Amino acid sequence: MSFISYGNYEIYYETIGKGEPLFMIHGNTASSKMLKEEAIYYSNFYKIILVDMIGHGKSRKMEVFPEDYWVENTKVLVELCDKLKINKVNILGTSGGAIVALNFAINKPEIVNKVIADSFIGEKLTVPEAQRIKEEREIAKKNGAVKFWKYMHGKDWEKVVDADSKMLINYARKYRNNFKNSLNKISCPVLITGSLKDNLINDIGKRLTNVAKQINSSLTIFTSEGEHPLMLSRKELYRNIAIKFLKNNL
Repeated sequence: MSFISYGNYEIYYETIGKGEPLFMIHGNTASSKMLKEEAIYYSNFYKIILVDMIGHGKSRKMEVFPEDYWVENTKVLVELCDKLKINKVNILGTSGGAIVALNFAINKPEIVNKVIADSFIGEKLTVPEAQRIKEEREIAKKNGAVKFWKYMHGKDWEKVVDADSKMLINYARKYRNNFKNSLNKISCPVLITGSLKDNLINDIGKRLTNVAKQINSSLTIFTSEGEHPLMLSRKELYRNIAIKFLKNNL
């Protein structure tokens, strides 16, 4: 297993395949295990770098997550690029991982080649939304989600879920925007995707379109099928779209 230390964080990562590097970033309360099957597929075309976000998966568990959570994860990715001697990288993030991907492109535009941002909440997380997420997770603990979370994080799964829920509420109270600095600082092509039937994000079409409008070179694709996240609920379709975008054939 491979780890990188950054500040108080010990972050797990895994590389699969060879060629041009492609980060794949999971969503909140998931882990890189969620993307492993997709990583194996994409490794036919790219060198895949899977990362467990701060406090998730095999990364060191934390009682309290950093308050500016998604930006802190971009700093980890920068450190990992330095360690792996990467000077140009693609990044595919889904759900919370998409927010990490876009913040990474804002703050390190010189090393980002292309970004795919899938099924995320858009520019802002409101306090009521964060509280609803926490409430839904409490219900999910009793209705079958425990098996998923145990697979993602092991025996400490509840610590991860609770720390993330608390972080989301504190984040929504403090920050007015999920993106630190302007989205128009992104200089690379960006593909933004989502299902209009996303079961977790209301008004996803409007939210993601508003993000896309602020990026100089962006493409949005929405489907009338699939759930959250689109890249996993419609795998074959998504693979085709993503590879064509990354290969300049879309």
